[in-house]
Amino acid sequence: MMRIGIYGAGQMGAAHVRHFAAVPDTTVVGVADADEQRAKAAAAPIGATPCPDLNALLTMHPDAVVIVVPNVHHAQAAVTALERGVHVFCEKPMATTVGDARRVLQTVERTGRMYQMGFNRRFAPVYAGVRELLAGGAKVFSGTMKMNDGDMRTPAWFSDPKISGGFMYDTGIHLLDLVPWLLGPIQEVRCLTRSSCYPDQDDAVMLLRFTSGALVAFSTCGHATWTGPLERIEFYGDHTAIVTDGFERLTHTPGRDQPAVTRDFSAIPVPDRLGYAPEVRAFLQGITDGRPGGPTAEDAFRAVECVDACYRSAAAEGAPVRLA
Repeated sequence: MMRIGIYGAGQMGAAHVRHFAAVPDTTVVGVADADEQRAKAAAAPIGATPCPDLNALLTMHPDAVVIVVPNVHHAQAAVTALERGVHVFCEKPMATTVGDARRVLQTVERTGRMYQMGFNRRFAPVYAGVRELLAGGAKVFSGTMKMNDGDMRTPAWFSDPKISGGFMYDTGIHLLDLVPWLLGPIQEVRCLTRSSCYPDQDDAVMLLRFTSGALVAFSTCGHATWTGPLERIEFYGDHTAIVTDGFERLTHTPGRDQPAVTRDFSAIPVPDRLGYAPEVRAFLQGITDGRPGGPTAEDAFRAVECVDACYRSAAAEGAPVRLA
């Protein structure tokens, strides 16, 4: 029986309580949160023990801990758990600075514990479908992406860059991980940002150049309303196109004068459609197998490096910053 501790009982923490508790031969032994009532509310439905903090959770000797606290605390929580010999599943981002991300990466390498980053898009059927098309020979020369948020007031710390690290650490980082997984390494970024509705830089527009030569424009916004789709990818090849519509649809036009083919994923249950359930299963299977089942500490570190490069470019009025 795999013993799991959940550190953080907010909306995503409570969701992960359900996701992990649903896996056979797995038990959530404790849920920790500084808000006592929130910890109790998340723990009670599955009979877990509410805890006041990470140290109390670790005294329950979990095999793995799931980190779902505000972003600025991710790095230290991961290091603490890893040094206690506990495997870590961490929601994004790995850290809110490159220095802290490197410290987590080095701790993973030194302790030999499993570390998986919560980049759920890699497990969503719509994006797995894109990867299948690319593996099957579809070429990408250029493209556009968007990823928006309806508002930055929930949770309350979301719009405070001292806690979130900045808007792109909480939203855009998902696609900044996803596109290298699909198209290969990002060679160079150019980025412009502005503060439109919040104190944080809540609008960002990026140009990504890949080592393959592909060019992708990426925009992300924190005040877009909840009008869908909140995320979308369009990739273009030789008179071909691959287009996603949220997590629900994938359309592929394979060539000039050929009909588009659309796959609809909307009937798949939400935890599987959004990739949450399969990423949890992959993490647990990785512990059993002794090898990573999902996005690794190295992947998580590269994503932080990319976000940092975007912010450095923006500070230099869009000057190019090389990554590879």
